[in-house]
Amino acid sequence: MKSLKNVLIFIVAGITVISCKKKESVQLNLVVPPVVTPPSNSGNTVLKVSLGLNQANPSVDLDAWVVYSSSTQNSGDFKPLPAGYDDKIKSFLLPKGYMAVFAENQNGTGESICYVAAVNDISANLPARLVDKVSFVRFVPVRNVDKKGVCNVTPGDVNALQGAWFYNWGLGSVSTDAMQYVPMTWGKNAGSTANALTFIGRRDIDHVLSFNEPDNKNQANITNIDEAVTNYKFILQAGLRMCSPAVEQDASTGATRWLPQFVSAANAQKARIDVMALHWYDWGNQTVNQATDQLTAAAILNRFKAYVTKLHAAYPDQTLWFTEYNCNPARSEAVHILFMKASAAYLNTLPYVERYAYFFPAVHPPTSGAPNFTLTPMGQTWFDIKSVPSFSANIIPK
Repeated sequence: MKSLKNVLIFIVAGITVISCKKKESVQLNLVVPPVVTPPSNSGNTVLKVSLGLNQANPSVDLDAWVVYSSSTQNSGDFKPLPAGYDDKIKSFLLPKGYMAVFAENQNGTGESICYVAAVNDISANLPARLVDKVSFVRFVPVRNVDKKGVCNVTPGDVNALQGAWFYNWGLGSVSTDAMQYVPMTWGKNAGSTANALTFIGRRDIDHVLSFNEPDNKNQANITNIDEAVTNYKFILQAGLRMCSPAVEQDASTGATRWLPQFVSAANAQKARIDVMALHWYDWGNQTVNQATDQLTAAAILNRFKAYVTKLHAAYPDQTLWFTEYNCNPARSEAVHILFMKASAAYLNTLPYVERYAYFFPAVHPPTSGAPNFTLTPMGQTWFDIKSVPSFSANIIPK
């Protein structure tokens, strides 16, 4: 966000808190968190992979959390695929409550696909591009959390808002039974094998957010698209569901803009993108006010709807996350509250929008701050908004 100058990224270890500007340097030396309660599932806890189509025998069961690969990583989290299955898998049975990544190369790159069995088991043949070509498999529990989340760096605010999920522009927090944490590889240097290995060792995450506003010189500022794709590909080694870099709203569509250039380069290099992460602040319209707060909020909502529609048309094969959005810091609290309610209700109706998080500008904080973190009217509004599950159907990519 343009107006965000200084934030606090918190790292759970003690807790240690340091001052920064969403800097990637805070994303090191992570603590492996405890295992959280797994999601409910169909009763199966193994992934069945078959050498024949339509789950025909022979088949074998693979365990959750393991990276099945011929990788030389010296870790108990890695195992080779069973004898005779490397480059031989044709079909699979994925139980409800789990996701699976299949990839061509032993490090999770090349042709790859991520399935999510959100509402029932998935019994399917691999697409032709991966039949008899899979050398990497990872199978992990996935939480079908509600769409409404929190983007905030202050633990007291996060706890007070109680979104179903949250992120803090870093890597250092953990999930709980009530809230799922999503780590972010904020800058290009955080897109690394070291961080991918850390993600593999965790048992509380199933998605990863990548670079934060790489189009913005005051944020991740990654001008070299090929360099961005190279570092993004390192995170594919984790075998988790991957979110695109999140850009400012004007860089999200149009052939010469940052995100379309990244998507084109990623597709050329077969770097899988599962989710498009996006920002929106109604920039350029912040002084366009109507006669009343209600009319102003309604006009903003119409512009937001047009933006969402345009994004879905531009990226029809990916679902969307709005990881930062609001109706602009220049608006009044009353307009924010009206827009907050209306936009959440709208996003709840869209099956292709999986998650959203409202960015509270400094002039309209969500709580009173330390020591009590009492919710403000805006914070209370976000807390009270009812949401719906992220997934209304299984995710079966092409």
